[in-house]
Amino acid sequence: MDISLFDSPTNVSEAVANAERARAAGMKGYWAPQVMNADTMVTLGVVASQVPDIRFGTSVMAMQTMMPQTMAQQARTVNQISDGRLTLGIGVNHKPVVEGMWGLPFNKPYSRFVEYLDALVPLMTDQKVSVSGEFVTQHSQINVPGEAPSLMFAALGPKMLKLAGERSEGTITWMTGPNTIRDHIRPNLDEGGGGRVVAGVGIMVTDDPEKGKAWANKALAIYPTLPSYRAVMDREGATEASDLVLIGSKAEVQAGIDAYQAAGTDEVAINMIGSPEQNEEAWELFA
Repeated sequence: MDISLFDSPTNVSEAVANAERARAAGMKGYWAPQVMNADTMVTLGVVASQVPDIRFGTSVMAMQTMMPQTMAQQARTVNQISDGRLTLGIGVNHKPVVEGMWGLPFNKPYSRFVEYLDALVPLMTDQKVSVSGEFVTQHSQINVPGEAPSLMFAALGPKMLKLAGERSEGTITWMTGPNTIRDHIRPNLDEGGGGRVVAGVGIMVTDDPEKGKAWANKALAIYPTLPSYRAVMDREGATEASDLVLIGSKAEVQAGIDAYQAAGTDEVAINMIGSPEQNEEAWELFA
């Protein structure tokens, strides 16, 4: 099983430093989400130009944030910069964000995602497409030389997991425990044809786990309120967000990582959520 870094930098120089440290520590990849911090694609383009010998991935880009043509252009450009080291992770953002923050419709998210793929994949591979759908219409072409990047989905439900097995290289998860990966993620992904499972996992090395859990519950309070994450938390038997964060000594965090490997996870992307001092302890562990 590979270990990689899940990072959410606020500035590009920080991303370059973290990716280089991950590479030096022997980690295989550097993943960045599309959230409210530094732009993911721009950041990865800069990092890829400066840090060799490590893979890069978006974890994940929301389909609602850009047209398929723009997504394909950006992904192929970053893959060109990185000499083929990019994995484009995409998914459907959550209803409170799509409707409440962006004012966009959220009805039939699965159907919208399928139509988005029907436009995106040809643009990523053949660099041209002509499709007309109920939700997505795209008649265009691009010209960005180089290889097409790898593609993975943020899939948690049975239909999306099967689709990931059929039309991508696998799934990228977050707030999803090892039992759920073994009993739900892996079987449904395999039903669609199989693929890789990359698990984003929050970690905190500390000698005060109760204090760590309280902090994690506050920092990750949004996730139990989102239906897709609440569903996988329930499958795992988790009552609060901290139940899905590896909190404790180095040995306890290592045991938690080992449980993901035993569950059939191909790659764990660690997200260090502790204090600077605690994160240094984590770096020591994974180096």
